[in-house]
Amino acid sequence: MEERGQPAAAADDDANEDPPLSEPQTQIVPLAPPPFPGAATYVIQIPKDQIYRVPPPENALIVERHRKPEKQKQKSLCCGTRCLVIGAILFFICLVIGITLLALSLTKKPKEPTFSITHVHVKNPKSKSSSGKNSHPGYEVSMKVKNPNEHGIDYANSGGASLIYKEKTLGKGKFPLKNQGGDDSTVVKLVLDGSKGPLPRDVKKSMEDTDSEVRVSLALKMDLSVKVKGFIKTWNMDTEVECHFKVSTLGKGTRVLDQKCEAEFKG
Repeated sequence: MEERGQPAAAADDDANEDPPLSEPQTQIVPLAPPPFPGAATYVIQIPKDQIYRVPPPENALIVERHRKPEKQKQKSLCCGTRCLVIGAILFFICLVIGITLLALSLTKKPKEPTFSITHVHVKNPKSKSSSGKNSHPGYEVSMKVKNPNEHGIDYANSGGASLIYKEKTLGKGKFPLKNQGGDDSTVVKLVLDGSKGPLPRDVKKSMEDTDSEVRVSLALKMDLSVKVKGFIKTWNMDTEVECHFKVSTLGKGTRVLDQKCEAEFKG
């Protein structure tokens, strides 16, 4: 009898002990019978620790605020890199242009000035020689001088000019122009003093014949000193100018019929 009572007591002790903990489970509780036969309605109960909540919209705004500084930082870095690249390209372009202009200024030789004769006038002096004959007449030659260069020209150290008829020098003088601006045209009057000695027959006849025109071909030669000052380099060049022209007469109403003037740098 005693042996049978012991297991009962043990069973009572086991019944008094707390049941083991178990994880919460989802329970399905049936509701009242549905109004329509064959249909059933259930309520699903989910444990509280398994409920997932959707964050409110203001949380998304907070996250965006934290992200904006990073985006702005990346944007500023991109803008800085872009500015550096553009600056490097502009610097390279300016460097190439500067080197090109420097090379052109050192290697591009100035152009020769151009000359054209516009009018010729013979001056008969009033004084007479001891023999009673008129002394050698003087000459005035008007010329148009054009500087094709963008820089000015200095003629200050130029030499003389000579009016020639068939290797015979009729008169000598000085080139009057001292300075001329870039891309400028100037009309100058070259005054030539008559040379000593008898005049050539054709020249004398052209001066004295008033009934008809006696055409005469002449030459004007000048030795000029041309100085052109560029941005970096200054050019000093001796220039030979030679004009061959024909006039209708050396008397009154002289007209220039045709001409050809050439200027050439010598070194």
